[in-house]
Amino acid sequence: MNKLEKILLILIIILALIWIFPKLNFTGKAVLNKYAYTKAICNETNYCEDYYIECEDKNIVGFTTTGFAIQSKDLPENQKENLCK
Repeated sequence: MNKLEKILLILIIILALIWIFPKLNFTGKAVLNKYAYTKAICNETNYCEDYYIECEDKNIVGFTTTGFAIQSKDLPENQKENLCK
Protein backbone atom coordinates (compact mmCIF):
# COMPACT_ATOMS: atom_id res chain seq x y z
CA MET A 1 0.00 0.00 0.00
CA ASN A 2 1.61 3.23 -1.08
CA LYS A 3 1.43 6.62 0.59
CA LEU A 4 -1.49 7.92 -1.52
CA GLU A 5 -3.62 4.85 -0.77
CA LYS A 6 -2.97 5.23 2.96
CA ILE A 7 -3.99 8.90 2.87
CA LEU A 8 -7.18 8.08 0.94
CA LEU A 9 -8.04 5.26 3.36
CA ILE A 10 -7.54 7.54 6.37
CA LEU A 11 -9.63 10.25 4.70
CA ILE A 12 -12.45 7.79 3.96
CA ILE A 13 -12.41 6.55 7.57
CA ILE A 14 -12.51 10.12 8.92
CA LEU A 15 -15.40 11.05 6.62
CA ALA A 16 -17.29 7.89 7.62
CA LEU A 17 -16.83 8.71 11.31
CA ILE A 18 -17.98 12.29 10.76
CA TRP A 19 -21.09 10.98 9.02
CA ILE A 20 -21.85 8.20 11.57
CA PHE A 21 -20.96 9.93 14.86
CA PRO A 22 -23.89 12.44 14.94
CA LYS A 23 -26.36 9.58 14.41
CA LEU A 24 -25.26 7.78 17.60
CA ASN A 25 -27.49 8.31 20.61
CA PHE A 26 -25.40 7.80 23.73
CA THR A 27 -28.04 8.86 26.28
CA GLY A 28 -30.90 6.83 24.88
CA LYS A 29 -32.96 10.04 25.01
CA ALA A 30 -33.21 9.67 28.81
CA VAL A 31 -32.16 13.26 29.23
CA LEU A 32 -34.81 14.52 26.84
CA ASN A 33 -37.67 12.49 28.32
CA LYS A 34 -37.28 13.43 32.01
CA TYR A 35 -37.87 16.96 33.23
CA ALA A 36 -39.34 18.88 36.18
CA TYR A 37 -40.72 22.33 36.87
CA THR A 38 -42.80 24.26 39.40
CA LYS A 39 -46.29 25.55 38.74
CA ALA A 40 -48.89 27.42 40.76
CA ILE A 41 -52.24 25.63 40.60
CA CYS A 42 -55.30 27.61 41.64
CA ASN A 43 -58.83 26.59 42.57
CA GLU A 44 -62.08 28.46 41.86
CA THR A 45 -61.61 30.75 44.89
CA ASN A 46 -58.17 31.88 43.64
CA TYR A 47 -56.31 29.96 46.34
CA CYS A 48 -53.05 28.89 44.72
CA GLU A 49 -50.40 26.41 45.79
CA ASP A 50 -47.01 25.92 44.19
CA TYR A 51 -46.25 22.35 43.07
CA TYR A 52 -43.07 20.63 41.93
CA ILE A 53 -44.08 18.52 38.92
CA GLU A 54 -41.84 15.73 37.60
CA CYS A 55 -42.53 14.28 34.15
CA GLU A 56 -41.24 11.33 32.21
CA ASP A 57 -42.24 11.35 28.56
CA LYS A 58 -45.73 12.87 28.87
CA ASN A 59 -46.65 11.19 32.18
CA ILE A 60 -46.54 12.69 35.66
CA VAL A 61 -44.18 10.69 37.90
CA GLY A 62 -44.05 13.14 40.80
CA PHE A 63 -46.43 15.81 42.06
CA THR A 64 -45.44 17.40 45.38
CA THR A 65 -46.29 20.69 47.02
CA THR A 66 -43.48 23.13 47.73
CA GLY A 67 -45.29 24.55 50.76
CA PHE A 68 -45.83 28.00 49.24
CA ALA A 69 -49.44 29.18 48.95
CA ILE A 70 -51.10 32.49 48.06
CA GLN A 71 -54.64 33.79 47.84
CA SER A 72 -55.48 36.87 45.83
CA LYS A 73 -58.57 38.46 44.31
CA ASP A 74 -56.65 39.40 41.15
CA LEU A 75 -55.59 35.90 40.11
CA PRO A 76 -57.43 34.33 37.15
CA GLU A 77 -59.58 31.27 37.67
CA ASN A 78 -57.92 27.88 37.34
CA GLN A 79 -57.95 26.38 33.88
CA LYS A 80 -57.57 22.69 33.20
CA GLU A 81 -54.18 22.14 31.58
CA ASN A 82 -52.05 19.27 30.48
CA LEU A 83 -49.20 19.51 32.98
CA CYS A 84 -46.74 17.34 31.02
CA LYS A 85 -46.88 18.59 27.46
